[in-house]
Amino acid sequence: MDLLQRIQRWYTINCNGDWEHENTISITNIDNPGWTVTIDLYDTCLQSAALPYTIVERTTTNWVGYSAEKGVFKGDGGSENLSEILAYFLDTFLPLHLDADCTMEIGLPAVGYEEKLWLIAEGRMVSESTLEITTIEDYGITGNYLWSDNEILEAINKLGSAPLGLKTDFAVGDLIEPTIFQADDNMLRTFLVAPAKK
Repeated sequence: MDLLQRIQRWYTINCNGDWEHENTISITNIDNPGWTVTIDLYDTCLQSAALPYTIVERTTTNWVGYSAEKGVFKGDGGSENLSEILAYFLDTFLPLHLDADCTMEIGLPAVGYEEKLWLIAEGRMVSESTLEITTIEDYGITGNYLWSDNEILEAINKLGSAPLGLKTDFAVGDLIEPTIFQADDNMLRTFLVAPAKK
């Protein structure tokens, strides 16, 4: 996976219907010439990361500098150093600063209801694209599900409980690469979901 795909995956994992409205990733040029990469860390598993500004100067055009404070990662570099800045964020900064206690809500597809119904679970980030499932909610409680549309929600609510035999193929400890599901109903919900197991 190339660096842009990896940054896209980090962004995707953090999208939850709220985070992406208030936080940004920006790549801009500077007049040295060079690049500045700014990544908002607030409300992510990196939000507490702190890194005093560090600079590596090789030549006047080949240099990089990094810092993290107040919920923002910043990387600067020469005109040929953009990929180095992105690689540093993904390969060095992210693994060193991940909060081991930080978890994210994910939906695990219910067998037979793929793309319609997901059991709520929690996962901890292990890389920019991967979560490890840490907890899975009780199958029998209707409030423990995410749904694709109001029709599915109404069908479950009529039953008063989750349908018997509802299950997911996933277990605590499984590694997943989740994607975003955005509901198209009048509530416009966005949540992170695991792909169905093949």
